[in-house]
Amino acid sequence: VAAPLKRSRAVLPLAVLGASAVLALRALRPGLLFASPEAVACRRNVLLSGALAAAAVAAAPAAPAVAAEFPLLGKVRGPFEVDPKEAIIVGDINSADSKAAKVMINRYLTSVEEARAALDKDEQSDITTLLKPLAISEIRQATNSINNLMDDASAAGVQRLQRLMIQEWYLIEDDIPFPLSKKGAVMSRGSARLNRCKGHLEGYAKASKELLEFVP
Repeated sequence: VAAPLKRSRAVLPLAVLGASAVLALRALRPGLLFASPEAVACRRNVLLSGALAAAAVAAAPAAPAVAAEFPLLGKVRGPFEVDPKEAIIVGDINSADSKAAKVMINRYLTSVEEARAALDKDEQSDITTLLKPLAISEIRQATNSINNLMDDASAAGVQRLQRLMIQEWYLIEDDIPFPLSKKGAVMSRGSARLNRCKGHLEGYAKASKELLEFVP
């Protein structure tokens, strides 16, 4: 889906520049070869306007690629998105390692959900108890165990969710602690920081729940 969007963005500046050039060439017809300075300045402005317009379109930020939706088909999944219901498990889901991985993922999910609920009750709630020195290492190890149960295609979906979980956890570690003043005094959590905390907790919980669907 993203490829046609990229091609259209690449062609658009050229189309704008080409249209400007056509307008300028039409102004330079043989009857006006020896044009007045005012006419020359006008044509120069036309060319300059076209070039600036093309540059502006080319420099404009690209719109993020989104999954296309088609009638009767619904939302088309991205290349690394895998429906957990279609996952193929080739490992032993009942092994001690697999069970321990599910327990670990559920434990972090419960902690995140409790922290999110605490912020709803009190925006200045201290939820730093959620943070642990080896959290990311434990999350990576547990999700790797789930990943090892899957075939290659299904593993791609698990790895995508693993990356999302770890990314959100890094952001949780950045935003959950209370801000400090220049003198080191603890300050209250502002609305922007509060919203970021809620968003990171929700993002982690969402990815974690979807990953657990691979090993019901």
